[in-house]
Amino acid sequence: MTAPGAALPSPPPVSGSRTRRLWVRLRTWNSHRSVLLGTFAVLAVLPILFPDPYTISTLLFFIPWYIAMTQSWNISGGFSGQLSFGHWGLLGVGAYTTAILAVTFGYNVLIAMVVAALVTLALGLIIGYIGVGLRGAYFAIATLAAAALMQLVTLNWQSLTGGTFGFPIFFLIIPPVDLYYGALALAAIATLLVYAISRNTLGLAFEAIRENEDVARASGVYPRGFKSLAFGLSGAIMGPVGGLFALSAHYIDPSSAFNLLYNLQIILMVVVGGRGKVFGPVVVAILFAWVFEVALTNFSLYNDLITGVIMFAAVLLIPRGVFGFRWVPSFLSF
Repeated sequence: MTAPGAALPSPPPVSGSRTRRLWVRLRTWNSHRSVLLGTFAVLAVLPILFPDPYTISTLLFFIPWYIAMTQSWNISGGFSGQLSFGHWGLLGVGAYTTAILAVTFGYNVLIAMVVAALVTLALGLIIGYIGVGLRGAYFAIATLAAAALMQLVTLNWQSLTGGTFGFPIFFLIIPPVDLYYGALALAAIATLLVYAISRNTLGLAFEAIRENEDVARASGVYPRGFKSLAFGLSGAIMGPVGGLFALSAHYIDPSSAFNLLYNLQIILMVVVGGRGKVFGPVVVAILFAWVFEVALTNFSLYNDLITGVIMFAAVLLIPRGVFGFRWVPSFLSF
């Protein structure tokens, strides 16, 4: 008890503790930034170390391509918890939009890819807004149906897409090294976006919806708007990803551009890398890009089976991702 009239004891100084906490946050942030910059710096020199055009186009290109695609799904499926089986549809729309604008209408390739991003952004916003009332498997089925509808429209719009005859892009030749650095730039943008979301209140809102949508709504988080935004941002990345796929393949048809296997693969990468993580999906995408391309080249008949077995084992053995273990250093598990 303090005697009447006596001065109250002054509170302990907190400036030191605040400074220390700020320093710890800055040090952690710098470590994370350094890890990301170092990883992309290594990826940037790969074409210099392996300059063979065939190696770049058949193996190296798919490393940043898978990173961008994985981070795209990570925004909607990792942060906001929307289990989407419809990203393969957005991939196909992006591929056809880029190809049609660049080949049929003579647009610059970069402009065509920007338009593809806007188209898939709009589709993502619409799908996210309409499907906000669906959760879990119901949302997954709805997105799967939406992707199938996109493929069906592409298949039947023969005057624009070529239908079953496909869409050739043979005379639009882009050097493999340019495609690689285009994919790397897109992967860096996607990773930067995911990193910014993880450090922002937007990421907290996404995670609140993922953990418990009802509690999030009671806390003032508007699920319809945030889930629509998450799917829209995710879709905006898939447009240029599809465009790069079309330019690298030189020929697309509804079966190759709309491929459900890619959707399964990126879900696997996010699960193994860690849902809502930044660095984990990047590392896993780098590793699995090589695994999937080797499997496609040498075991093409069993490519789907290999993906399914790996996904089944990953869900059972590492549900929190490879960077969710306690022995992983903190500057890597982010």
